Amino acid sequence: MILMERVQRLRTAAVAADDENTIKRRTGELVDIAQSVESLIETIKRLGNGVAELRTTGVRMNTELAQKAPQVVAMLYALSDSLPNQAVDASLNEAKMQVKAAQGFVNNLRLSVEEAWKAKRSREVPAINDDLITALARSGIEVEEIRIEIERAQGTLAILNNRAIPELGDVERLTRALEILRSCGKRISELVDPTLAQIILNTQETTGMPLSSFTPEILAGLTRLGILDRFWVRLR
Repeated sequence: MILMERVQRLRTAAVAADDENTIKRRTGELVDIAQSVESLIETIKRLGNGVAELRTTGVRMNTELAQKAPQVVAMLYALSDSLPNQAVDASLNEAKMQVKAAQGFVNNLRLSVEEAWKAKRSREVPAINDDLITALARSGIEVEEIRIEIERAQGTLAILNNRAIPELGDVERLTRALEILRSCGKRISELVDPTLAQIILNTQETTGMPLSSFTPEILAGLTRLGILDRFWVRLR
């Protein structure tokens, strides 16, 4: 093999290697864009569900953003379909700009939905005296059913409070949980009047309650609840 032939083959090999690197780099760029497009489409769909859910309660959303969402999704689908047909040497700048614009739209829509959902969740939560429920249970008053309902409702609220974007049905779950807590609070108040409840609660403390606190009305209330025999006098 003469020297010039060898040089030519080396040049051909170098070009082939460069093309391989170009193809790998190009493939990586296309994969990154495709993954970004897929993620953006899924996010917009999730945000769309959040918008639909909030609108069921009359919450006002940014109309312009909500109306633009289907157009952005259509653009992303078109971009996704075009990626496999891109030539190896074609510029991807336009595709990258479209992805960047879509990301900006998604950030604005997410912020709008999160703020509206946060405002919806900010409704006052009915106060529940967990210590009183525990004291009533220790005193022999049947409150287990109420306790279970309260724990379930509070668990639901915890899940919803940790969810930045509402899912379909979340507004109803929120309303139902608050109604349950309100109902349980009312049932407890009807079960034991505040004065009697405070007596029962204080007797759980190590210091107990003075004997003078057990007025005829208090004794009658404890008798009515069937728990009078659970209290005793400690001489000091």
